[in-house]
Order: sequence, then structure tokens, then C-alpha cells
Amino acid sequence: MQLDERAESPRPRSFALAGLALAAASVVLAAVAGPPYASLSHLSPWLVTFAIGLFAALFALPFEFHDRLEDQVESDARWERALLLWGVAALALGGVGALCGAVWGFGAESLIGSLALVAVIEAGLIIAALVAWLLAN
Repeated sequence: MQLDERAESPRPRSFALAGLALAAASVVLAAVAGPPYASLSHLSPWLVTFAIGLFAALFALPFEFHDRLEDQVESDARWERALLLWGVAALALGGVGALCGAVWGFGAESLIGSLALVAVIEAGLIIAALVAWLLAN
């Protein structure tokens, strides 16, 4: 009897869900703590944990996409598609963040604006990494 190797290792979906749970809990705790959220003199620790949770969820996405494409194409093509889907997800997150920031502002007193700023920055970092990957090939 042969064991499935993936069943023994943690799934990317678990990391993504844990990151999203941390990000959601951080939003609630940041709202309870109150402003300022992200100013030059003060950075809310809950905004930092939101950034960590969101990054963990975003970092797990290409691995989840790769697993979902397993039966469709060979491994190299799966990675290319997974990374391109990761870029689309980052563009969507950046777009939503930019839209929220445009509506509520990116000011230190606005929770939604501060969260949107973090989302835009993280999406921009992913897109920059993907552009560097594309230019290196």
C-alpha cells in the first residue's frame, strides 16, 4: 500500500485559511483598539498582524493553484499558470484596495483606508516579483 505524499504534508489551503483568519481577527482587534492605525509616529500592532496574515494567505495561493491544476497539464506549465493566476489575484486585491482607499482615503484615522494601503502594498510586491520573474526568463 502506497501512501499519498500530499496527504502527509500541510496543504496550502490550510495556510491560506489560517492567514485569512489571522487577518480577519486583526481587523476586529484593530477596530477595537481604535485610531491611529498607520501614521508616521504610530503603527497599530493589529495592522502589522493583518499584514502578516494577508501575506501568508497570498503566499499560499500559487501552491494551491498548482495543486488544483495537477490533472490538467505537466508540472512546468502548471507552475507558469499558477503564478499567472497569482498575479491576477494580486491585481484584483490591489484594485479592491485602491478602490477602498479612493473612497475612504488612505489616512491614519481610517481603518479601511489603512487596511487598503496594506493590501495595495502587498499586491504591488507580488506584481513586482512576478514582473521580475517574467523579465528573468
